[in-house]
Amino acid sequence: MKFAIRQLSDGDSVAIFGPPMSPEVIPKFMNIHGSRRIAEKKVDELEGRRFAHPARSSLDEALKMLEEQPASSSVGRAKFIVLVTDITRFSSDMPELSKYPLAKYPVHAFGLGASHDAAALRLIAQRSQGTYSFLDDGNADKVAAALALCLGGLKSVAAIDARVVLKAASGSGVRIDRISSGGYASSIAQGDRASGEIAIGALYAGEVKSFVVHLDVPAAPETSPGERVCCDQQQLLVASLDGQLYTSGGVDVVNDAAGGGPIQDVLVVERPPAAVLPKVPSAIVVKHIFQFRVLEMVDAFINDEILLRRTPATTGRTKDVDDDLGTKLLARWERFVLEHQFWAGLDLGSLDGEITAVANSLRKQNIVGVSSSMAAYIFSWMSSYKMQRPTAMGSPAKVVGVFVTLEVHLTLQVAITAENGGGGECHDECEYSCLEQLPPAPPLLVASGRDDDSYRFNAAYEGVISMDDINQFMIKIYQGMVKANNLKQCHLMNQQPRAVA
Repeated sequence: MKFAIRQLSDGDSVAIFGPPMSPEVIPKFMNIHGSRRIAEKKVDELEGRRFAHPARSSLDEALKMLEEQPASSSVGRAKFIVLVTDITRFSSDMPELSKYPLAKYPVHAFGLGASHDAAALRLIAQRSQGTYSFLDDGNADKVAAALALCLGGLKSVAAIDARVVLKAASGSGVRIDRISSGGYASSIAQGDRASGEIAIGALYAGEVKSFVVHLDVPAAPETSPGERVCCDQQQLLVASLDGQLYTSGGVDVVNDAAGGGPIQDVLVVERPPAAVLPKVPSAIVVKHIFQFRVLEMVDAFINDEILLRRTPATTGRTKDVDDDLGTKLLARWERFVLEHQFWAGLDLGSLDGEITAVANSLRKQNIVGVSSSMAAYIFSWMSSYKMQRPTAMGSPAKVVGVFVTLEVHLTLQVAITAENGGGGECHDECEYSCLEQLPPAPPLLVASGRDDDSYRFNAAYEGVISMDDINQFMIKIYQGMVKANNLKQCHLMNQQPRAVA
């Protein structure tokens, strides 16, 4: 918890709620600026649970406090709840996990130990559009590193109340059939189905969100009244990003009503005569359609084989406890892959290895309810893919790497260094205004060893930052300079962009 407090910036606020029946810690928001040391000392006052008691009341207290905040406090601020618990039975009434609406505030839930209530924490994270992570018994001392996977995003919020707004191009006749958005809520306009939206909430710097919008496109007439471009091209869909975006000058509200010019893109497709265009689907689109179908398949497995097979909690056991759930999952996966084997451009990527790892976590375990680490691993893996964010799957080292941003990498490295005793800690008399002198960081590039002026990437930064990360930063710097100097950006075939006056 102290690590989390140290990661907050001076403009952030924090409140801390202990277990039920324990003394209050920080029951109202405390601004971190000038109070960081007080907040850390308050953490030392936390007491463990004196008896078994559902953690629901602590979550209710946090939600109540957020609900009672004035509306003005939400302007330009992202609000989150981080729930860390080892409770074995969160609530006796699963459908009513809280008296307050969960959907307004993302809850990032962390379960400690193999016996925590994985099903309840999964449900809380799912309903609030948060994430679910857990640490098994062998990694229970790595809480700071697990929190870093979450904090790296929370402290690099780039937009809040973000929504992807979808509108069919005027005159195109396009209708939105369905939207695949994982754990993010989506909706389609009733009636003409010509518009829809995906509610993202907070967006973190450096992260990418991928969604699939399925369209019903009418046959193209010989002379279409729609918004044609040229060369048999036609506009089908306009996608725009609305929300409060963080900029160097503060917070900008970007939407159609504000007149600020929404960030948008237009889907333009070629629609020549059928005999002219070969029907070869985009490999990127195929990949994402397949990935969302995998999530649907695993969701069905969880419902059929884990959640619906529970007996009442008094028995403490599930039906068919001797069944090897890992084998069942692999059998479903193999059938699923066979059903899609003829999809052009399909690449399983890392999914095959990840599904195998999930299946291995389900094998040969004496399953007791859904509170065991058996369920926790598959729940956490699904949470990561649905929210497209990293989660700790038993250990901070077990994450879906594609969702780890640069800021998360750096925050995780700080946590690992602190856990290993690096960086040092201030003594009680040390003021937080002082800076402890650290040894100089190793150079990013080192001489290659050849008899020339070439360099190679320093292995000390492997897993923390890559050359691709550096290239992306340089591209962003370049694009910022182009915009700041009112220049035009030119793109040449197989060359980096350049700026011209």
